[in-house]
Amino acid sequence: MSLEKIIALIIIPTALIGFFVFLTMSGPKKIDYSSQESYSGALEIPEEVEAMRLKSFESEGQFEELISLRRMTKEDAMLLLEAIEFQELYVKSLPYYSEPAKQRLDYLKQRYDQVLSEESYQLSLEKERISQKLYDEADYVAAIKAIEEAISLQRKINESYALSSFSDVNRLAKLNRRLGYLNAYPLYKEILDYESKVDLLKDEEKWIEAGNLLTEVIEKQLYLNSEYRSSDLADGLKLNSLKIKQIKYRSTPLYLQINDLENKADALLDKGNHSKAAAFYEDAMRLQDELNESFSGSPYSSVDRINDLRRKNQTAASYELGELINTLNFEIDNDLRRRKLLLAKDKILRIVDALQRMDEEFPFSSYNDDGLKSKINFLNFIRNDVELIQDRIYVNLITVPDEPGIRMLKTEVSQALYSTIIGYNPSRFVGDLMPVESVNWKEANDFCKRLSWVMGLRVRLPKEHEYRSAIGPLRYVKLEKFVVSNAEEAKLTNLASKEPLGEGFYDLLGNVSEWLFSDGVFENEPVKHIGGHFNDRLNTIYSVPVRMVKRNERSRLIGFRFVVE
Repeated sequence: MSLEKIIALIIIPTALIGFFVFLTMSGPKKIDYSSQESYSGALEIPEEVEAMRLKSFESEGQFEELISLRRMTKEDAMLLLEAIEFQELYVKSLPYYSEPAKQRLDYLKQRYDQVLSEESYQLSLEKERISQKLYDEADYVAAIKAIEEAISLQRKINESYALSSFSDVNRLAKLNRRLGYLNAYPLYKEILDYESKVDLLKDEEKWIEAGNLLTEVIEKQLYLNSEYRSSDLADGLKLNSLKIKQIKYRSTPLYLQINDLENKADALLDKGNHSKAAAFYEDAMRLQDELNESFSGSPYSSVDRINDLRRKNQTAASYELGELINTLNFEIDNDLRRRKLLLAKDKILRIVDALQRMDEEFPFSSYNDDGLKSKINFLNFIRNDVELIQDRIYVNLITVPDEPGIRMLKTEVSQALYSTIIGYNPSRFVGDLMPVESVNWKEANDFCKRLSWVMGLRVRLPKEHEYRSAIGPLRYVKLEKFVVSNAEEAKLTNLASKEPLGEGFYDLLGNVSEWLFSDGVFENEPVKHIGGHFNDRLNTIYSVPVRMVKRNERSRLIGFRFVVE
């Protein structure tokens, strides 16, 4: 690096530092107020100026002496005003600023406002008290006049004597609100009187007259709210309440007619006169529709009631068709149960037509049962296979020991049977003669419900004690002959590939674990499956394992069988 650059690097920073030091030294200095005070104290006050201060004290003293002996007069107040004027001249004439002198001037002004406003303030308070007394005596005109005088006095204090402690904008606002209340009160009382008349008309059930009178009440309350909106008597909620009450009273005659028609229809139903009851329900529904349209804000306006009356009307009108459907449904179950399948097929076709007619003509009737529709649609779809299905079921049912009236399928449900009833096969290990698997507990119950429709009997999953009764005692049983487990190839096999247990039940242990019946009502309640599966060891299966899982659990290790009651 050259010598010139080294010198530059030294000189430039030194120059900058010197510049900033200069700025600091030449900046603002701290003021020494003590020197100012000594300066002002050093100045002499002219005699004529000091005389003003003394005159101010003299006038103030005379004022205080006089008001201590008697009530203050206007002439007395002039003395205090003189004291203020002399003090103002004194402050202006001083050769320097004096804070004590200024404070005394402010005190004198405040004192002046205070003493001159006190009488007006006390008078304002008295007028306020008189106004309240007149109000209590129901002399509202005089009460208003008295409160107006109280307001005038308080306004004068606020405007003319702002330094007085009696100057109070909040009190003025309060008095104005009181004036608004008093101005509005006669109208408010008139509204109350009208409301009492409305209540009398209501008690006499003169609903239309009560509603018409409420029109006047509403107009008066609306005027009160508009003209005296700052008054405590202005009430938007009351206005809304009056409007609702008016609509209610005007709609009450219709409401009572509707109730009467519905009660008559209910009585006719009890007597079995369904067609006449339907006519009364229809009239009630028409009037309810009229009420909803004409008095939409009424508490009696109700879409739900329209729907309920429509349901009652269509249920009564469809009574004969509905009873035909119920009779056919009962007979279909009976025919299927007794295996009179030709009769059952004929009645299935008849009930399909009846349900279609019900759906088209009486869509809101209580006879329209979605569950029944699902059942009949399924039976109609499968009616040509009912005989084959029943044959396959009955030949494979065995009575459960010690469980009278309970028959259990001797094998697990096959994939072929499941596909026939449900319409698809969810299994991962596909084969018609293999047990269905990968079905959850809900799907197994849905299969049982559909099979109940086909059999005309109750079909359900087996209970644990029924399942154990079917297994029978396992003492001295050589499980290898009866069980599909991991002792062999550890894979799913066809139904009945091993010897049966007990009275002839196959695969109660091993192959797939099987769902059990549960009467729990909550979706999050776990359910059981029993018997072990092909991936279990023999000693595990020997204990007849029962496992708990969620209802929507789907596993290739779980299938099911059913019982028929």
